[in-house]
Amino acid sequence: MNVFSNIRHWFEVPFRYRALFWGFLRNEIRGRFAGSVGGFLWSILTPLANLIIYIFLFSVVLEIRLKPMETGTGSFAVFLLAGLLPWGAFSEALNQATEVFLGRANLITKVAFPLEVLPIAGMVVPFALHGLGFIMFLVYLVFKGYLHFGWLWLPVVVVAHMFFTLGLVILISSLSVFLRDTKQFIGTALSLWFFLTPIIYPLSMVPEGFRWMIRINPMYPFIELYHQVLLRHSISWGLLGSVTALAVLTFSVAVVLFERSKHAFADVL
Repeated sequence: MNVFSNIRHWFEVPFRYRALFWGFLRNEIRGRFAGSVGGFLWSILTPLANLIIYIFLFSVVLEIRLKPMETGTGSFAVFLLAGLLPWGAFSEALNQATEVFLGRANLITKVAFPLEVLPIAGMVVPFALHGLGFIMFLVYLVFKGYLHFGWLWLPVVVVAHMFFTLGLVILISSLSVFLRDTKQFIGTALSLWFFLTPIIYPLSMVPEGFRWMIRINPMYPFIELYHQVLLRHSISWGLLGSVTALAVLTFSVAVVLFERSKHAFADVL
């Protein structure tokens, strides 16, 4: 198959093999809460507790204030959560990506099934679970008066973010099959990546001579768009074009590399 056929096949997988796909999703979610009395309830209580703690700590205790003209809000907690929640889904998906194929080695070597469902499920589950916290945050923003027609662009940003993440999950999970040190590298890289992304600080706080380091960060335009849409009620067409191109390019490259390497998975695993 050519590149376009391969990409179309990835789009078709969750629908063509929907029973298998939903089975993997259910097992992945159940596995996270196995043995827990609260079960799925923790996926709601945990982000709600974190939301309350962050808002109380930074708005009441520390009272850190920002310049609304620059960030769209005077509340540091609101600014932080607008970037931290999307980052949480992204970082968890990448952290778990190393186990997408390695963690199911016995299944892959013994049962024939479309391997594409595994990376897709590996991206969807973190976004779904962290999405609950994000929805709670949106409700809080509505209560605080941030609701705006500009929020209609939010689904576009989220979809681009998900495809960019999916591309990286495919790359990392495929590489992990052949290079087992990938897990250690990803953990260290994500820690550094987080602090190079304007989540706990606005770009305006970075000295002018170092801002290029932030702007070449692939996650910068995504986080900036979340801040723009949610808080400043605007959108940069340049950044939107950048994240769209980045998502398409990352996903396309990942699919090509996956198709060239997947036939060797069973031998290596």
